[in-house]
Amino acid sequence: MKRENELINRYLNQEITKEEVTELDELLKNKPELRREFYQQANVVTALEEEFSSNLPNENITITQPLLFNYKLMALAACLVLGIGALSFLFYDSKSQESRDIATLVSNENAAWESSLPTTPGSTLKPGIMSLKSGVATIRFLSGAEVTLEAPSKIELETPMRGKLHAGTAVVNVPETAHGFILSTPDGYAVDHGTAFAVSVNRNGKESDFEVLDGEISLHSPGGESLFLKQNESATLGVVGIFKNNSLNSKEPLPTLPLHHKNIRIQTQGKNLSIIRNDAFEYLDRDYLMVKLDTGGKPYERRSLLNFLIGEVDWKKVKNVKLRLNLVPCGLGHRVYLPKISRFKIFALAGFADIQWGENLKWDDSPTLQSATPVGNFEIPRSQERGSIVIETPELLSFLKENNQSEYTFIITRETTEIQGSGLVHAFASDYHPEASGPSLEVFF
Repeated sequence: MKRENELINRYLNQEITKEEVTELDELLKNKPELRREFYQQANVVTALEEEFSSNLPNENITITQPLLFNYKLMALAACLVLGIGALSFLFYDSKSQESRDIATLVSNENAAWESSLPTTPGSTLKPGIMSLKSGVATIRFLSGAEVTLEAPSKIELETPMRGKLHAGTAVVNVPETAHGFILSTPDGYAVDHGTAFAVSVNRNGKESDFEVLDGEISLHSPGGESLFLKQNESATLGVVGIFKNNSLNSKEPLPTLPLHHKNIRIQTQGKNLSIIRNDAFEYLDRDYLMVKLDTGGKPYERRSLLNFLIGEVDWKKVKNVKLRLNLVPCGLGHRVYLPKISRFKIFALAGFADIQWGENLKWDDSPTLQSATPVGNFEIPRSQERGSIVIETPELLSFLKENNQSEYTFIITRETTEIQGSGLVHAFASDYHPEASGPSLEVFF
């Protein structure tokens, strides 16, 4: 008998020593075919156990607790790239887990919770359910696995090596000590083989979308189907199995709103639009001014352009200028894929009226950043999805006064990209947004 087969048999028979666990661990890390064989054998053991249990007579039976861990946990661990740190958590007695701290709430970013568990950052957490109503939060399991949640989400903490996402979106980062971490959903579960993946449970709760950001995971459906996914691969998991993934509203522009009689507020009057680097206009929406920096293989970078016809203004008397934007959610991408803070930059051009503002504008036909002047910066936390953004800088005021024009165009760009995956597309209300006001330039005398 081969040594690797002997080790698997000793593992399944609960005769394996700690030294042999280390030896088996190294073999499984380096041999994908051995991992699959291990998984299949453990599943057979589990199926036999369940079949035997279902046919037991209805009488009182005393069952002795297994020495190491029960067969169901072995089946779940079967696909793991086993690590000593990860295996140590599987040795816990299941009943003692109910009162054991298994995780820590690492951070809250404008988070509002609904939970009987502590919700203060730094709090230790026992098994239980936590519902994130708003914002972004990160939970670190004792195994080292970190789960970053985007509201609205609902997660169940089960063991240091297992959690269940009932609803919402999460990104899971797994260090080497926690390889084999399991995140289940209402329709199956994923086993992480290192080191990061994202999951989103659809609102109907019947399907979950998985995307591997780095490393490899295995997906498992209730029907016993399994699939390995590598970096940048994605799949949908549902009760019926696993499937690998290989026009817009227009509104009348809002009217210009007056400020105090000594000041003026100017709106773009429909002269605002978004551009996308690959000219895939179907990914734009007239209601939103979209901004995204995409440095990956899919060139979906977006910028927004605004044009203000100011008229006759005595710039010598102008004391201050504010450019105001209203941040709104557009529903594209996920906040958990972003860094905690996203940075933006505003560029300005004097004039530039030769744009067909009511039509799609190709990237190569739009004004370049090299032809414009930077006039301001601002930042948005990834937990923020709404709010008024005001750009008020000496550079903005100086540019407008020195050029002394009756018309100005601004370009909005994002300087930070997503961590990995399909990051959030930031959006600001255009003049056509049904709820929020579009961009405005406020001039104070």
